Amino acid sequence: MTYDEMNSFILNYIKNDITGRAIMLTGEWGSGKSYYVKNTLKPFLEDNEADKHKCVIVSLYGLSDISEISKSIYIELRTIKKVSSSETETTAKAVGKIVCKTILNGLVGKIGFDIGSINDKDLQEIYESVDLTGKLIVLEDIERTQIDIIELLGYINNMCENDGVKVLLVTNESELITTYEKSDDQGKTTKYYTDSAKAYKRAKEKTIGDTICFNCDYEKTIPQIIDSFGIFMQRYNTDEYAADIRDLFFHMGSYNLRAFIYCCQKVKEIIMFIEDDGTKIKNEIEEIIFYGCIAFTQRQSKGDDLQFERNTYLSAKLGLNEQYPLFRFCYNYIVYQFLSKDDIKKSIYYYTNYHKNGKWNSGRDNDLKIIRNFIVKTDKEVIGAIQHIPQKINAKDIPYCDYGVLMNYLIAIKYDAGIDFDIATIENIIIDRLKNAPDEITIESLFNSGYKLHNEDAINAFICIKQRMKDALDITNSLAFPYDPEKVIDFYSNNIKKLEENIHTKGFAHTLDIDRFINMLKNCSSAQINKICSLFLDLYQDQHYTQILEDDVFALNELSDKLSALLQYDQYDNIQKMQMLFFNKNINDIILAFKN
Repeated sequence: MTYDEMNSFILNYIKNDITGRAIMLTGEWGSGKSYYVKNTLKPFLEDNEADKHKCVIVSLYGLSDISEISKSIYIELRTIKKVSSSETETTAKAVGKIVCKTILNGLVGKIGFDIGSINDKDLQEIYESVDLTGKLIVLEDIERTQIDIIELLGYINNMCENDGVKVLLVTNESELITTYEKSDDQGKTTKYYTDSAKAYKRAKEKTIGDTICFNCDYEKTIPQIIDSFGIFMQRYNTDEYAADIRDLFFHMGSYNLRAFIYCCQKVKEIIMFIEDDGTKIKNEIEEIIFYGCIAFTQRQSKGDDLQFERNTYLSAKLGLNEQYPLFRFCYNYIVYQFLSKDDIKKSIYYYTNYHKNGKWNSGRDNDLKIIRNFIVKTDKEVIGAIQHIPQKINAKDIPYCDYGVLMNYLIAIKYDAGIDFDIATIENIIIDRLKNAPDEITIESLFNSGYKLHNEDAINAFICIKQRMKDALDITNSLAFPYDPEKVIDFYSNNIKKLEENIHTKGFAHTLDIDRFINMLKNCSSAQINKICSLFLDLYQDQHYTQILEDDVFALNELSDKLSALLQYDQYDNIQKMQMLFFNKNINDIILAFKN
């Protein structure tokens, strides 16, 4: 059904149905059922026939008692704006007025009064406040209530059958109809309903008439959602963007509108943060932020494993694709509620200057062009192009982001095509350059495309060079701890600010050689141990506990175990032992804070 068809169907149910049964709207969690009810169905009903048909929407999520439903409905009814006094008087005298005894009975002793003990005037006021003439009771989250489903359906049946109330149930019915599988001796598997599912189906047959399968109208709903976020999202409020976002949902196999609303909120806040800082970003970058966040939040809603790789500024895997990756600063904000101006600038700089402006696929370098198209070139052409590569790397004529793809093709030329040349020299030049690469360069950025290798030796060679490149970048992107007692105080003074800036993205503890670190501690003075302890306290302070990298947590646990053993080191004097006790306690406090 379209939204218009569902609206008409439900209106007809309110006006004309005499079966004494409720109707049901069912669909997957996050598919937009509640959004449709509040933003499409409710306005439609209340605009129809001069505001005659009101919607009373109550969520059963977390409710544990039938009387709580009556109380919730009663409160919602009392908040509905009353019509004019003359119309109220007329309504009160109307012959066909619906006053739900099921609701009233449920109110006894629940909201501070006993219906049997109050006067006629007060009773009349209560009766008028629960007038359900022309109204629709919408009960959401049926599957999330703590109330027994059979008891709940009995309550609803009394409202519909005995009191003539019109009720719409909004739920994910698949959560109510549970099944199990059983195999016979021949291995044939049969699906069976559980006892609770059987009981539900029997009760449903008496209580619920029609069941509507909800299908979201994305062309209508997506613009509605975007429009609700004001000027920061207005450029996306077009039919073209709505179609693109719908296609993105289909591409990912995820259609969670609740996650999409959450995504829009986060993107709006990110854009506001950037603009408040006075930073100007191109529409292209803003679009990458938006699409990357859509893809990531949809992945979140499916429960996917969503760890951002260390030392990277963007991720195609967590975003949509290479064209619309997820920026690290977006990940940090969505997961940790943390935004860094420095991370934003570095991410955008990296994307603009390296990911987008590399020469490999641009056709601007003739030698790279020949290497990329080696399968249609001659041996002489290919060798000639390769001979120029070492000089170009040393002269910085080939960007860092082209190194991985270049090595991929060189390996293919050597092993798949069988052309002999000195690949080791090129490899070593690249490794040396990567050891001094800027922080913005990541292992992910080096291998964004390439040639599919077929030779087993080629595949092994590619795995080896990729690991060497990663190791080289790890050296670049981490501040190497000196493991020298004489240097630790200077290391702290010179590097603490940068280490604090990088702690959420690059970590610290996992970069240490723990055994080497412990051996160094054996030769540290009290002052040196104190400074090392201060280093860990500054890096893993209170506001950082929830943002510790998992690799750091493992490393801190290992460090804690070895510090405990070191407390018995007999070469320490009493002050050194005291400092080590403090250090060990602080490490354990950090670990405990993270767990909590």
